[in-house]
Amino acid sequence: MADVLHRLLLDLRDSGVTQETAEALLARRDTAGLRCVLLASSQAVELWTMDQLGAALDSNPEWMTTDGADRLIRQLHELTADDDAGVRNEAQRILSRLRPREVWD
Repeated sequence: MADVLHRLLLDLRDSGVTQETAEALLARRDTAGLRCVLLASSQAVELWTMDQLGAALDSNPEWMTTDGADRLIRQLHELTADDDAGVRNEAQRILSRLRPREVWD
């Protein structure tokens, strides 16, 4: 199953498939779904694939809520210890861009 998801996330012929798959995985709200998207993001070689994965990660409305943001941060911290260096690096990259709650407006 993971192989099929990975191929869908890195589909070279249809960026819509990439985006829809990423959005569906992130909608699960679990670490496994986030990990799949981060792994694909770390291995994407085509600009449009990187854009679609980045858009799915950056525009997830769930992460705009306090509970959703807290869950995302917990999951990303967990993934910074992942066995795969690409997943670790992507999790670190996203965490480095997030503002601490203390500076939220």
